[in-house]
This record gives sequence, structure tokens and C-alpha cells, in this order.
Amino acid sequence: MSANSFFVKISSGDFGLAKTYWLYWVPVLLAVNTLMVIRPTTATLVIVAVAYTAYLIPVVIGVWRAANQSEGQKILAILATISVVLGIIIIISMLIMLGTLIGVSGQAGLGM
Repeated sequence: MSANSFFVKISSGDFGLAKTYWLYWVPVLLAVNTLMVIRPTTATLVIVAVAYTAYLIPVVIGVWRAANQSEGQKILAILATISVVLGIIIIISMLIMLGTLIGVSGQAGLGM
């Protein structure tokens, strides 16, 4: 499967709610948070923010769509949708912090 078709499938919710949420959302979220704790520099934030945002756009759409298509327990679909909303807030906050850091330092701060 090509990367293009993977992102089309995931953004369509074709993998289902459980797989999309637990395989493509949660592990990446944990990995990014761990990386930011281990190496909390401006350079890391810049790299992570760009890569994480590009990856999460289709994943967030996919979790949302899979939750809407889910025929399982509705509470799980609702919780996944709430998680997506919180994830979007976190992404926006991270991008705002990034903009603030770049504005304060006048550069991406790659040497920090």
C-alpha cells in the first residue's frame, strides 16, 4: 500500500474506530509526548510540530469518521470524538507555542 493510499484510507475511517484510534492515534501521541519530555528544545518542538501536524490531520479526520461510522458501543465513539477534539486543541496550542517561541527568539532556535 502506498503512503498516499494509506492516508486516503485512514482519513476515510476505513480502518475502523478501534484500529484507527489505538494503532494510529494513541501510540504516536505517546511517542511525541515522550520525545518532548526527553528532549524539550525549540528545535525538537519545531520538528515535532511540523511532522506531528502533517501526520495527525488525516488521522484526526479518520478517527472522527470512524467514530461516526461505528456500529459498536456508542460511548466508545463519543469518547474517541472527545479525544479528537482535545487532540485538535493540543495541536493548535502546540502551533501557537511554536509561533511564540519563534517570535521571541527571532528564529527557529535550532541551536537551543
